[in-house]
Amino acid sequence: HCQQGTASLCHHNCRSVLCCALILKTAMTSNDDDDDSIPPPPSYPPPPLSPVGEDVEIQSTPVLERLNKGEAPESNRKDKKKKYILCAILLLSFVGVCVGAALGIVLPRQKSADVELGIYQALDGDGNIIDITPSSTPSESPSSVPSQSPSTNPSLSPSLSPSLDPTTTPSMSPTETKTLTFFAIGDVPYSDLEACLIPHELDKAANSGADAKFLLHLGDIRDGKPYVNSGGQPRPCPEYLYEDVATIFEKSFLPTFFSMGDNAWLDCEDPDESYTFWKKHLLTFNERKDLGWPELGATVSRNEDHIEMYSFVLKDVLMIGQGLPGEGWSDDHAWNQWNVYLDENARWMEKSFAENEFKAVIICGNSSKGWNERYFLRLEKVAKQNPDIPIMFLGDEHEFQEEPEFRGIPNLHRIALDDVVTPTLITVDPYATGTLNVFTYDRRCPCAGNHRPTQLFTYTSGVCTGVCDTNDLCINEDASSVLWGEV
Repeated sequence: HCQQGTASLCHHNCRSVLCCALILKTAMTSNDDDDDSIPPPPSYPPPPLSPVGEDVEIQSTPVLERLNKGEAPESNRKDKKKKYILCAILLLSFVGVCVGAALGIVLPRQKSADVELGIYQALDGDGNIIDITPSSTPSESPSSVPSQSPSTNPSLSPSLSPSLDPTTTPSMSPTETKTLTFFAIGDVPYSDLEACLIPHELDKAANSGADAKFLLHLGDIRDGKPYVNSGGQPRPCPEYLYEDVATIFEKSFLPTFFSMGDNAWLDCEDPDESYTFWKKHLLTFNERKDLGWPELGATVSRNEDHIEMYSFVLKDVLMIGQGLPGEGWSDDHAWNQWNVYLDENARWMEKSFAENEFKAVIICGNSSKGWNERYFLRLEKVAKQNPDIPIMFLGDEHEFQEEPEFRGIPNLHRIALDDVVTPTLITVDPYATGTLNVFTYDRRCPCAGNHRPTQLFTYTSGVCTGVCDTNDLCINEDASSVLWGEV
């Protein structure tokens, strides 16, 4: 650039200044050599525009003109002293430009730091630069009056069409409850009046809103007394007895399980025959597919030799059905080895505990009285081996009984239903704390009970008022016990 005469660039570019100084030094010292000329300069493009886009006015000097022409300077026109002075001036110019460039970098940084500190600069009336620090107090207090009055008209008119079409698929699945709920009943029907009332009570249960999964009948489907007829022989149990009971409970809205009681089995004239009728009409009643029942949601296992013994797990609750009736009127039948039969019940109970996973247990049987003591000794042992598993024995005893810590065992509970026609609602929460909180029940509003004869109940106040108005539908039925098989 220096050779092209663009000397003004030396004010903007440190390298140009150094270039000029070196070329001038070379040109001026070349006079001491024998060769009076230097090689012709290379060809360069036209000088660039100035930083503001205007042509640069080239300041021509004798030295530059001679350089452009390729001529060597005359040694007699300048002495060495002038050469050194010129070089010194150019070098000083180079230093000044570099210092100015450095200040151009530092000063903006200092200004940025001042801004971060909240310091600003301005000119006063005399043109002096002064520092200004902003005040933390606003110059004006905010107005409590809005600049515009709010509009009473909506900005958009409401749409009559929904923004989204309704979906038939729920956005979230309903939360499944952890509790198991079911109905239980026992010791019915003993009379024609009870046979008439039970379908109405089942209908009330269906409309109660309870999320029940099944119904249990805990045994004794006829009156067991008197045991003998006038001739001193056990009363017969005809097949139509079992058929009639099956027809009554076809009105159930849930899968229904039957436990065997002694009244319609061991107290019959022919216990082996009555057992056959049980198997044919009632022991697999829960498997009926023609009644429109909902699916149980569990697989039911049965003892191969004694199908009255069953088990299944539903909602982490193990249900065990047992054959635990009273000992019976006579031992003159195939079941007279009573201890053997009780041991088989105990083995089924132990097997069910061993082969399933669960958090609580319900054991269903007809009786918990003394003649079944052999079985309950085995149950005590199992309960003690599983202290963290709440266990309830559910039976019937003609009167309602509840016994926490049954037989002195903290996790063993017993409930015995009475002989009413209204099913009791039982709830099992296997995740509750404390056995009493795991097993809860609602006796609802019993409408009839107390056999021999059946008595109707009425309520004139409280939550049960009007519940038993259905009794009027059966008021003309016989309340006396039916003596099945009697002429």
